[in-house]
Amino acid sequence: MKFNFKSNSLSKGGYLLSLFQMLFFQSRKNHRRFIQKISQFFSISEEQVFLFGAGRMAVYSVLKSLKLNSKDEVIVAGYTCVVLTNAVKFADCKIKYVDINRKTLNIDQQLLFSAINENTKVLIIPHNFGLIAVSILEIKSKFPKVIIIEDGAHTFGSVSENRLCGTIGDAAFFSLEYSKPVTTGLGGILLVKNKNLVQSIKNEYAPLHKTPFKSAFKMIATLGVMNLCFSKRTSFFYTNGFRFLRLFKWVYQTSEDEVNGTLPKDYPVKLNPLLSNLGYNQLKKIEAINDKKRLIQNNLASVLFEFEDIEHYKINDTVLARFPILFKESISNDTIESIKKQALAQGFLFGEWFNDVVHPKGSFRYGYNTGMCPEGEFVASRILNIPINSNHSISSAEVQEIVTIFKENGIK
Repeated sequence: MKFNFKSNSLSKGGYLLSLFQMLFFQSRKNHRRFIQKISQFFSISEEQVFLFGAGRMAVYSVLKSLKLNSKDEVIVAGYTCVVLTNAVKFADCKIKYVDINRKTLNIDQQLLFSAINENTKVLIIPHNFGLIAVSILEIKSKFPKVIIIEDGAHTFGSVSENRLCGTIGDAAFFSLEYSKPVTTGLGGILLVKNKNLVQSIKNEYAPLHKTPFKSAFKMIATLGVMNLCFSKRTSFFYTNGFRFLRLFKWVYQTSEDEVNGTLPKDYPVKLNPLLSNLGYNQLKKIEAINDKKRLIQNNLASVLFEFEDIEHYKINDTVLARFPILFKESISNDTIESIKKQALAQGFLFGEWFNDVVHPKGSFRYGYNTGMCPEGEFVASRILNIPINSNHSISSAEVQEIVTIFKENGIK
């Protein structure tokens, strides 16, 4: 396979250095350093930074800290991941979906304004793929009492309204899962910009225990195979690495219970300091990493945005996790499937963020019924994406292979 969607900011050297630091008892020190680096990057105080076992656990904890009742509504975009919607469910909150705009792949601002009412207490606004969301400052000025949580799972460096995404709303969470911009295997960052919320979140956070060692070990082992064994030339080590992990039951992934809407064990938890080594070593080089990603996304845009049958997105001031390719209505679903098959035969496995309004397809759709968000459903059925991986650049020859596949299938 020529695309690598995993550990897209973590180099092989960074992973090995992290292992060395774990073995030589540097984890607690690097846990503190990780918090310091996050604080410095986002220009907020360290007491406003919280590290969780997963990004969705941060959302859950914020919602619990607000002491919402059964009538209070939490608005989410109708194009998201099941672990986010289930975090709302686990917090015993009522959910409301607002459709996205295919021109931005983010929540539709006008529909959002219409959806907010006296029961609306929280908005969760994503920056999907790393693309900049709606005007959060305008929303805040119109609805000052509503808490805005930015979903920064897909970005770590995009800028909106002259501010880093994650520092505009009342709070923000970032995912540290295998495929996200910064990874610790699994984990999450919570930034609390609204200082009035800090103490109540501290009260939720303080009694939590950390990710169990067994789970942390599995995350490190799984990430290791993803990071060290991936090669564009052969899948031998990657495939057999996972066979080895499965033999000992060392592969870590989201539990089926959670995907199906059941509160899993160890939810929520704090980030295990062992995992902080991985995050710290990426943040030490985050500016250089983001520069590489901008170069990759700009190179892709310079070629792929020449196609009229593909939606073009504003990528200025963004750091993308993946480059989205949305085919317009003029292109049939059969053609899109043909492109996927031909690409796969040539070693290109396109990503499918998101393949349903509540991704992945077949997951528990908390409070969602088909037809609620037609734009989200349209996009989910027709989108492909390419990884923006600072450690695995896509060559000009590979980009031209993709262009040829598109042209052979009639994409103009």
